[in-house]
Amino acid sequence: MDILNKLIARADEFPTLPTIYSTLSDVMSNPRSTAQDVANIIAEDQAAAAKVLKAANSPIYGFRGRISTISQAIIFIGFEEVRNLVIAMGIIDIFRKMKGNFPINPVDLWRHSIAVGIITRLLGKTLRITNLENYFLAGILHDIGKLLFLKFVPDEYAKSIEYAMEKNLPAREAENAVLGVNHIIAGEILAEKWKLPQSLKDAIRYHAVGRVDSPNNVLVGCVHIANTVASLLQLGQAGDDIVPTPNLDAWKALNLPDNFWSKNYDTLLLEYEAAIGIFLLN
Repeated sequence: MDILNKLIARADEFPTLPTIYSTLSDVMSNPRSTAQDVANIIAEDQAAAAKVLKAANSPIYGFRGRISTISQAIIFIGFEEVRNLVIAMGIIDIFRKMKGNFPINPVDLWRHSIAVGIITRLLGKTLRITNLENYFLAGILHDIGKLLFLKFVPDEYAKSIEYAMEKNLPAREAENAVLGVNHIIAGEILAEKWKLPQSLKDAIRYHAVGRVDSPNNVLVGCVHIANTVASLLQLGQAGDDIVPTPNLDAWKALNLPDNFWSKNYDTLLLEYEAAIGIFLLN
């Protein structure tokens, strides 16, 4: 059985989104719901509540020490942003707890993905995107297919990483050569199972090419460029030693201000370290 069919056959074993996600989605879809209604749900999970408060008061959002309750966090950073923080925390915890001898440390993969999330959000903020809610989560989830490989086909995935290093190839090319399928396809399978919104599906599917003919093109472009920058700065480990070549059309479309990277370098690292402390060190 080839790897793709093996993954499809084991789809029922794939991790499911935390129960709190569907509960939050149901409450938030009710126009009569209040910030306190959402806060009450999150408060039932003490670990999630603590992390949400820590995130809200971190340099990522700029409300240092000013937010003391979940309802305040919802008011200041928004319903969707809080829900996405809870989703990200739940997904990272699922995969972070995997046991085994892996070809690459799952925590290093998460470090890379968190960096991509931080940079994606920073780009969206600079571009004055009005709805930034999915930018951080899109960056975090862009390589989620690699976690499926680690969980279900670790030996085969190890061979693809070795091949990537030996041949100096990008991860997805080595995966195609060794596994017959790449992490983008695997990520799509998981995104469908989780019924993620189209914006996140597009980020997972098109982050390597940087362009998509849909309203999510800017988000995809931001994830694409963020992936390159995170690799260039060696923030985490993506499973290869290649710094992806950015799509020039995607780069030009963002039309970033002059000296953007030098001006935002310290902010990027500050927010990255804060996110690592929130998501991985607790």
